[in-house]
Amino acid sequence: MQEKYRKFIEIIVRELPLVGVLDREEDRLVYAHGCYPVEYKWILQGKYKYLPSAILIPNNTQELSEIMKLANKFDVSIIPFGGGSGIVGGSIPENQEIMIDMKRFQEFSINTVNLTAIGGAGITGADFENMLNENGYTCGHYPQSFQSAVIGGMVATRAIGTFSTKYGKMDDMINSLEVVLPTGEIVNTHDAPKRSSGQELKELFLGSEGVFGIVTKAELYIYPIAEKRSFETYTFSNTESGLEAVRNFIQKGIKPAVIRLYDEVEAQHKIHKYGFERGHALLILGFEGLEEMVDLEQKIVHEICMAFGASHKGEKAAREWFETRFSTKKMLDYDLLRGGTSDAIEVAAPWDRIIQVWSAMREALAPLCDVVDCHFSHVYHSGSSVYVIFHSKTDGDDFEGEKRYFECLKVAIEASIANGGNVSHHHGVGKSKAAYMHLEHGEAGHEVMRKIKRSLDPKGILNKGVLGL
Repeated sequence: MQEKYRKFIEIIVRELPLVGVLDREEDRLVYAHGCYPVEYKWILQGKYKYLPSAILIPNNTQELSEIMKLANKFDVSIIPFGGGSGIVGGSIPENQEIMIDMKRFQEFSINTVNLTAIGGAGITGADFENMLNENGYTCGHYPQSFQSAVIGGMVATRAIGTFSTKYGKMDDMINSLEVVLPTGEIVNTHDAPKRSSGQELKELFLGSEGVFGIVTKAELYIYPIAEKRSFETYTFSNTESGLEAVRNFIQKGIKPAVIRLYDEVEAQHKIHKYGFERGHALLILGFEGLEEMVDLEQKIVHEICMAFGASHKGEKAAREWFETRFSTKKMLDYDLLRGGTSDAIEVAAPWDRIIQVWSAMREALAPLCDVVDCHFSHVYHSGSSVYVIFHSKTDGDDFEGEKRYFECLKVAIEASIANGGNVSHHHGVGKSKAAYMHLEHGEAGHEVMRKIKRSLDPKGILNKGVLGL
């Protein structure tokens, strides 16, 4: 441990005795990695590369504020740590940084008049939803990392869940935030539903991945648990027809809770399993809400899908997707192969460019991969995301697997940008995609972020290197 870190920990123990401190090697190994595919390669390569000097576990916002003030005084670098489910290298302690575990931030309350709920930064998505359900409410946020991702991390990455078309992304769900700045000041954004009084400060911290401050709690919109939930499945002769059907009903204002269009390749497994037409794309839809609204939405969507040449396949395939929707087994199987790697690269583009982005990314990855799966699962009035999942084997060792990962990431993101897409839709940037930030934001846009970083964090101690800052 560096001498300055040692002195810092000694002062924390003396001045903040209720703050937990973990510094055994086995504890530091647990916190050293998230779910970034390259971190799997590092685990398999031998002695792990990067360990934090120690982990601090504050109990409340005031303790965190004091920690950050002391960190500035002693020029100690800090990395906030939530559920460890991030896949973009957003919490790598490359320089033995001190990590702060946020999981003791467990505040929870419901405002039944405003229909909002406050959740501490350390509450997992599953626990938050379960507590809401016990009171008759939902927030509708079900990311694949539902069981492990925490509210603070989901805010910091602008996370998204499978029911996003109805309930929105995390950045659509937030009414107000409490944040500790890198220098220790505590910011509480106002809870008025709309304002015209300068910049919207909550937007500064949404998607900031911990470089502008550490989220300690969030106020989210909530809704009564749906009266009815139902599912539908359709096949289309090609992906393009499916996308046109989806665009048509979305732009008419019809928003099913779930939309998942699998292209002809990723659909193959389900097509074979259920005996559907070979070579077709597959659309899974989920509807929920008031019973009469669900019935009406289903009727309109059915008419539009059939007008675009769909074949109606009932609910079974869609309902069975719902029951297994949190599985990431196939990706993990490749990550654990010697010389193997896998990742989900999610980007977005306007409707008039999404087909080019999808086909270009698939084409770019094909020579490097055994399998490339693609689906469209988050849609908007003006465009859509595309989820591109690559699975690659090198027949080499885990150093070759790491090298192949970066090759795949590079060709995929460059193909997206070249055809009108962006760098990331909802997983964030971390350090893995930091080098591509200027391609999306331009040098001037990225410099704006750097200026904000220098202003809020003059010593550059918080989550150094994430977002390329």
